[in-house]
Amino acid sequence: MAAVDAELARMKKIIFGKCYAFSSDADLDELLAESLNLYADAGSREPEVNIRFDRAIPPHKPSSINPRVHETFEHGMLTSFPSVDVYWKRVGNDPLEVGVTIKPRRGIRRTIHNLLSMEYPQGAEAFEQILHEFVLIPSTYFFKDVAPIHAASVTVGGRACLLAGTGGVGKSSVMLALRRSENVGFVSDDIVVMSDTGQVNGNMAWPKIYGYNCVTDAMKDEILAGRGWIDRAHFNIRNHMNSAHVRRKMSPDRLYRYVESASAPLYRLYYVVREDVPGLCVSELGLADAVDMTIVAVSAEYSVFHDHLYWEQYNALATDRPPMLTMAGVTASWRRVLTASFAAADRFKISIPFKMDHTVYQESVTDIVVTGMAA
Repeated sequence: MAAVDAELARMKKIIFGKCYAFSSDADLDELLAESLNLYADAGSREPEVNIRFDRAIPPHKPSSINPRVHETFEHGMLTSFPSVDVYWKRVGNDPLEVGVTIKPRRGIRRTIHNLLSMEYPQGAEAFEQILHEFVLIPSTYFFKDVAPIHAASVTVGGRACLLAGTGGVGKSSVMLALRRSENVGFVSDDIVVMSDTGQVNGNMAWPKIYGYNCVTDAMKDEILAGRGWIDRAHFNIRNHMNSAHVRRKMSPDRLYRYVESASAPLYRLYYVVREDVPGLCVSELGLADAVDMTIVAVSAEYSVFHDHLYWEQYNALATDRPPMLTMAGVTASWRRVLTASFAAADRFKISIPFKMDHTVYQESVTDIVVTGMAA
């Protein structure tokens, strides 16, 4: 009976093409359910990843601790970040076991943190960000058949389009413009997970909307609806000072008509690049360049986790034991996955001049995407 109760207590979801099982303390159940509600239920499928949220990481005896934020164990490692500790364990071909302990800020520390942050994070939006950025996306590193890409993604007619590039290049701005199209489905706002079969897997992390995305009062009213007066004042003051230094987040199903949480075949890849050009132009992008740009971009985006992989290798060398995971091994897997996936897709670079009106940029790139996906 205890085993049955434990099975019923677990929430199982299909995420990035894998089966994830979740469990938590009762006080986190509601936040966990809200953060995962857009992913499909896994039914009777056996989990490939088990994630447990605890008030404290169960005690383990580390074999080495170098530096203080990285601990190594016989079959795992502990990655410590300012907001969360994540314990990773895997024995042979068994499911990946993940233990998560969030470090809550309370009282005046929480208030100060919120006031100084870009987002004034609260409740589910803070929880889901930790879940996706420090747990779900890093968990893909342990599988050789998927690769993360720093890209926004939509579907048009059941086929996926990737809009890739560095942070701040304007991916989210185009995504917000694309939501006005009736046949566009949301796949991902910032990080998408690609499989080696050419399938783009949905990432239901909440989209980030910056002050400069609020070109109309309607957009600002939408993202501030239901928020307290301090939250609204925080946004308005920071937006007046610098619209690139304030943002809010919303669940994808509140922003978009359709949400694609499963997967769709990749049809087109666009890299948005700001460079010294007289006007917006589109050119073909070679396979090797597309793969290399993708690896470099996601490596920069996830450098805080990559540091832990280098520390894991350092500790392994220092203690004469095999590392749980290495950056070199992960990159090799990514290169194979991306080469196979991108080879079958149309690939383009959209060159954007340094100075371009934001509305014109949105309309131009949106037209390129919609027209290209209809081809």
